[in-house]
Amino acid sequence: MTSSYPGIGRPLAVDFPDSPFGPFAVEFTFDPSGDVTFLVTSGSIKGKTETVPFAATELAENLWFVSWQEENLLTVVQVHDFTTGQVTSAVVTDTQQLVRFNGTVSFI
Repeated sequence: MTSSYPGIGRPLAVDFPDSPFGPFAVEFTFDPSGDVTFLVTSGSIKGKTETVPFAATELAENLWFVSWQEENLLTVVQVHDFTTGQVTSAVVTDTQQLVRFNGTVSFI
């Protein structure tokens, strides 16, 4: 279902004002090839960018389960709700800690 993910070809902005990593924001570009490029636009790791494979599955209308693994093995699982503009994120860090936090998602 990755090919029908609504973020493909439409850049996304995600903002996490209150995360365990401190506040941060990210811009995503989802490619039809199955890769996502992200750029951290604010926060302690501002400027970090990577391109990695992603998977997306539609759970319900405008509700998507999206996941990827970064080069340092940090694993991200998010639920993007395009109806409410909310994102729920669960991250397994490179040190195997599980953290959860919420934010907003919008098309740029």
